[in-house]
Order: sequence, then C-alpha cells, then structure tokens
Amino acid sequence: MTTTLAPPVPLKPTNKDHHWTAEDFYRAAAAGEFDDPDRLELVHGRLNRIMQGDRHANLCTRLSRQLRRVLDPPLFARDEKPVHIAFDGEPIPDVMFTYQEQYEGRHPFPEDLALLVEVSDTSAAYDLGEKALLYAQAGIGDYWVVLVNEAIIVRHREPTAEGYKEVTRLAGTDALSPLAMPEVVWTIDALLGARSNP
Repeated sequence: MTTTLAPPVPLKPTNKDHHWTAEDFYRAAAAGEFDDPDRLELVHGRLNRIMQGDRHANLCTRLSRQLRRVLDPPLFARDEKPVHIAFDGEPIPDVMFTYQEQYEGRHPFPEDLALLVEVSDTSAAYDLGEKALLYAQAGIGDYWVVLVNEAIIVRHREPTAEGYKEVTRLAGTDALSPLAMPEVVWTIDALLGARSNP
C-alpha cells in the first residue's frame, strides 16, 4: 500500500499533533471534516492518507482475484476495509480474509482475521516496519507483504509484542500457503504473475 504519512488535508483545520481515537475520527468524519474519509487509515493515533498508483492498484486486483478463487469461501475477502486493532488504530490493509462474511456493527478484530496482505511499492519500509510491529502486537498470525518492485512476498508469522519471530522472503518458485488453509499452495510466480516484475 502506498501511504502518505503527512497529516491529511481536512475541510476544516485540525491540530496536526492531535492523537486521534477511532471514536474521534468517526465523529469528525460524520461532521464532514474530511474531504475523503474512506482514504484515511488510523495508526497509533495518526491519520494517514492512502494513495494508490496504477501499478499498485493493478497488482492488488490481480492478487485479490487469485486468492479469492481458492479461499473465498470458506474464508471471506475484504479489500481495503478497516480492521479494528486498538482504540487508536484502524489500519486499512489492501486485502484481508476473515472467518465470517459480516461483522454486525463493527469492523473485524485481529482474532477475526485468517490472512492480512499489504502490497508495497513505495511503502515497503512502513509495511515491513511500523505496520508489521502493529500487526504483531495485535496478534495477527499470518501477514504477507508483497514487494512490487522485487516480485517478492515477505511472510510474517509467530507474532509477539516485539514483532514477528518468523519472517521469510519468498520469490519465484518458492511455495506459499495461508496458515488457515495449509493445503492450498501457490508459487510466488503464480500469485504475482509477470506483471509484478519491473
């Protein structure tokens, strides 16, 4: 995911140092304070604007389609939808798979997630750093980061408070399976295709 870490430009001025909670954000969005609230994600109390270039969007579409063909159902795909991590954290991953199709009155929690995927073109350091730590601390057990420019998927497993204990870079004919459905196996080439190459 391409993410601009600078504060978003709202319709009305806000304090750039304000520590946002999810409740604050939804109240402000309902009051019309943001020009495009659906493109904002909340991470550690900070609002980040999500940006997508053509290459990123195309690979997200391809990857989601490839995963959905096999995983949905019994898992359920949600593209670019929030996951509630904490009172001040609702990131918006590119693709995630949940155990239920709908969650009445709320966004999915970490324990509802079978797989979470971020596609990184210009945001690799963020997705492999701050976001990986956030997801590990939330206990998300299967987190993949697709490095668009390298045609690599970095698989994260065994979350702890300090980060993921198992981080594996996979490419080419390396095999990859979701933790929730280990009988399903792809190669990285099959998932990403030739279009992911520079």
